[in-house]
Formats: sequence, C-alpha cells, structure tokens
Amino acid sequence: MNCKICNGISEKIFDKIILQKYKSNYYKCISCSFIQTDEPIWLEEAYSNAITSLDIGLLSRNNYLTDEMSKIINCCFNDATKMLDFAGGYGNFVRLMRDKGYNFYRQDVYCENLFAKHFDITDIEIKKFDLVTAFEVLEHLQNPIKEIETILNYSENAIFSTELIPESNSEAENWWYIAQETGQHIAFYSRKSMEIIAEKFGKNYYYKNNNIHLFTNKTFEKDQINYALKGKNKKKYLFGLIKKKIKEFNINRESLLQKDFDHIKSLLNTTDERY
Repeated sequence: MNCKICNGISEKIFDKIILQKYKSNYYKCISCSFIQTDEPIWLEEAYSNAITSLDIGLLSRNNYLTDEMSKIINCCFNDATKMLDFAGGYGNFVRLMRDKGYNFYRQDVYCENLFAKHFDITDIEIKKFDLVTAFEVLEHLQNPIKEIETILNYSENAIFSTELIPESNSEAENWWYIAQETGQHIAFYSRKSMEIIAEKFGKNYYYKNNNIHLFTNKTFEKDQINYALKGKNKKKYLFGLIKKKIKEFNINRESLLQKDFDHIKSLLNTTDERY
C-alpha cells in the first residue's frame, strides 16, 4: 500500500476490529510514518451519528481550544477580521469565540448547527477568510491531501488540531486515538508527515505540543515567536513565548454576544426574547 501523504511504501504494523465487526489492517509509511487503515468500507455506518457518543471530551476540548486560539490569534493574526471553523460540529467553538469578540463562522455539511445559527458559512456571500480552523478533522480524512486543499481554499492560514502518533508501533497499537470502537479515525500523522503536507502547499509549519498545527504563508520573526516555535529547546513549542510576553498580546475585544442577539432578533422579525 502506498502512503496517502508522500506516496511511499507503507507496511502493515497491526490490525483492529472496527465497530466490533470489520477487520482492518493499519499501515505505516516507512518514509514519513503516516498511518492509514485499509479502505474504510465502514464509514457510512460509522457516521450514522455525526458526533459519536464516545466523544465525551467535546465540551472541555472546546473550552481548551477557545483559550488557545485566543492567544494565537492575538499573537499572530491580530488583524484578522473574519474567521471560519471548518467541520465545526454543533457550533460550540464558534459561539464561544464570538462571545469573546472573534468574528468566527461555522462550516459543517454533516452536523446540525445548534449553537451558532445564523453565523454559518451558508449565511454569508464571500467565503474567503483570514484564518480557518479545523479541529479533530485530519484523522477523519479518507483523502487527506485533497481534503486539506479544500480547507486551505478558504484561507491561506489554517490551524489544525490532531494528535501525533506515538514513537513505537506497540504504543500506536494500543493508542486511545485509534478509536476502533467508532470507526471514524482512519488517518494518523507524524511530525514528518505534517511537514510534508505543509511543503506540498507551500506553507510554513509551526506547532504546539503534539496537537496544534499551523500552516501559514507568514514567517514569524525569531524575536517575535519563532524561537519559541522551533527553538533549540525542544520543550518550547508553538507560541510558548506568549507566556513571557502575554501583556503584549492581551488584546481586549468586545464580545459579539449582544450584537449577535440583536442580529438574530431582526432576522426573526420578533421581539420575543425566547429566540
């Protein structure tokens, strides 16, 4: 099997039973270490519910990402005026970010928008953005390069969240992120595979820890944040310098909560505050 990222040779490293019924092999690229499954014939069944009941970290993850993205945007994209959360699920993140003053919209063709109604990509005409986020999306992609290209068509700057694979095959085999019970995770990335993807699209790649990844045309100056991103101390990751210079990036933004409320009321043409 050829790797979906670099087209290198991928070798079987283990197998799993998906959804308690489908046996799938997992293949690891000998060049970039990307891990992929057999052709995922189970996807339609796996997505009978867009968001699995096993995703009990949904709310805590959105709280965490709201805090992280506020710092990143203030530090590196403080001139951004319109942003998109791709595959934004129920709209939790968009609602939280708008409440903090960030002009986010939601996109998701598979999941109902519950919390960010009227602030969906379908509600606006111009579908280009200063920044796009895609959280817990990459591991779901059947054709990663093609689908990442779709995401990057919305903006030249993209922030992804996905966990990077463990170092050893034995650790990967028992890794919770495989999530064979749900069948929705079918692509798993190494640091090298992320670097290759960024290079394919002509992007600079920055990261924080093993779960936040930035593709951008921007090049951050060493005295701004680059030392913290890719510095000699490997314990320093993306935007770590914010901790030292937090006051510089502590931008007060006006919440969009009241404006959004007024906007929705006008759309509904009612004064009934139950809406």
